[in-house]
Amino acid sequence: MEVSFMLSVYPACFFIENEGYSVIFPDLNYLATEGETLSDALNNATECLASYLYKPLPDQIINPPSKLADVSLEKVAKKINSSVEAGSFVKLVSVDAEQYAKKYF
Repeated sequence: MEVSFMLSVYPACFFIENEGYSVIFPDLNYLATEGETLSDALNNATECLASYLYKPLPDQIINPPSKLADVSLEKVAKKINSSVEAGSFVKLVSVDAEQYAKKYF
């Protein structure tokens, strides 16, 4: 049985909110998800990324990922009319969308 892997890696901004975390993928049209805990936010970010990449809309353009060092929490926060609270951070989120879909979708 042949197994192929197509790992996609995108930077995501994790913003601390009153009730958990908001997660934004600035390279993917500010695709967003959230989670009550950091663990929830990380899991939801992976699922969100997999879903977006696995079944793109017909006219959807999937931009290449930015370098982690090029992503600014402040610029993303300004774009989404938010603020950067202490403890917010940028992290790479990776997923093999096809393998994820086979297992969970």
